[in-house]
Amino acid sequence: MVDRALARAAPALLGSTVALVGALDPLQLPTGATPVRIGAVILMLASGIGVTVLMDRRGPRPYWQMALLATLILMPIATLQASASRVPFVAIARGSAGPLLWLTLATAVALLGLWLFAAHQADDSPQDGGLVFLPAALLVPAIMGAPGALDETSALMMLGEALLVAGIAIFAGLLAPGRWRPLTGAVAFGVQYALLWALGRGPVLGPDGGAVVAVSAIFLLALTALLTVLTPLAALFSRRFFQTVAEEAVGPRASRAPARGARREDGR
Repeated sequence: MVDRALARAAPALLGSTVALVGALDPLQLPTGATPVRIGAVILMLASGIGVTVLMDRRGPRPYWQMALLATLILMPIATLQASASRVPFVAIARGSAGPLLWLTLATAVALLGLWLFAAHQADDSPQDGGLVFLPAALLVPAIMGAPGALDETSALMMLGEALLVAGIAIFAGLLAPGRWRPLTGAVAFGVQYALLWALGRGPVLGPDGGAVVAVSAIFLLALTALLTVLTPLAALFSRRFFQTVAEEAVGPRASRAPARGARREDGR
């Protein structure tokens, strides 16, 4: 049981370690347009997926895939959205809210895509769906509350923090009784959000912005929380849906005709 939980928490914990080490930059890597340190995180997670394929370890694979997709797809979009929300004087009345609205929509679409992926990957064990989705869910409030400039170092720090919380929650959730697991993802999201607020790391909004800035932040946080809660139900729906499709694809079984001269069971 412990080995199973550790194998599924390993992607988030290892990803967190590489991201936090990269944020500290002990090797003094050159910074610039090429995100070398983020590339190291992506390479490590992609290598982990390759190992699960070679060893035929299907159980931990969705956790590696979600950590990679959250880093590769969601983090850049969420970082751009957070950057747009920090620009001064963003308001619909001023005609400057277009980039923020489009990036908010893009972040929502990316979240929905990862949510559908998590639900499908967890359909063998729907109660674990929220745990599979956690790396993506926890990344959103972390990026929105990142202090300072949203450069590569800041993004790595927020990625490392989100993956660390996700790894701990995944490990603890998989050791918990099965009836508690559907709630573990939602509890982890709530705990992380409460800690961020307590540390003064709520969503950072630009000065003199219109209501659209706050509404966009509230929308993304509410959407992330809702998807985290609904992931186990979506995984259960995915399981039943694909079971029904498989049964329909087989089609009705042909009845066996009795052999010539055989007596029917009713004796006629």
